[in-house]
Amino acid sequence: MLIVGKEMCQKYNMLNLHPAAPGGPTGTWQEVIWQLIEGKAKETGAMIHLVTPELDRGPVASYCTFPIIGEPFDSYWHEIEGQHIDGINGIKRKQGENNSLFRLIRELGLKREFLLILSTMKAFSQGRVKVTNGKVVDAEGRPINGYNLTDEIDELVKGTTS
Repeated sequence: MLIVGKEMCQKYNMLNLHPAAPGGPTGTWQEVIWQLIEGKAKETGAMIHLVTPELDRGPVASYCTFPIIGEPFDSYWHEIEGQHIDGINGIKRKQGENNSLFRLIRELGLKREFLLILSTMKAFSQGRVKVTNGKVVDAEGRPINGYNLTDEIDELVKGTTS
């Protein structure tokens, strides 16, 4: 993770890939996943945002989301609930990144992160999303809160698992 200062953010438009949906947890991918588990999140995702001095909170350029409940997640959530005596800290200490739910969230998130990078670059090159005066805008120049690529990413994910 590269952290840059205010001057760099003002001089250059820089993009950052973050392993959470807009408004989601901040931090490293490991911290994000543990926060999702601890908060019993129902969905997560990934986003590409403009780099600002405020870590992982710049204007969202693009994003995708996916559920982390239902199949195949539910059995892993039940395992977590069955270990309530030690709580999340106990699970972190005993299993760490080998925890099944943790690994599944990472696997499915990582698959989408690569596709999000490619789809975002395509959207920028086609003019569907732009950065103008430090703001993310659509093809007509209207400010947007991120370009939602969920449907496109879901189709690509289906294509890689068929």
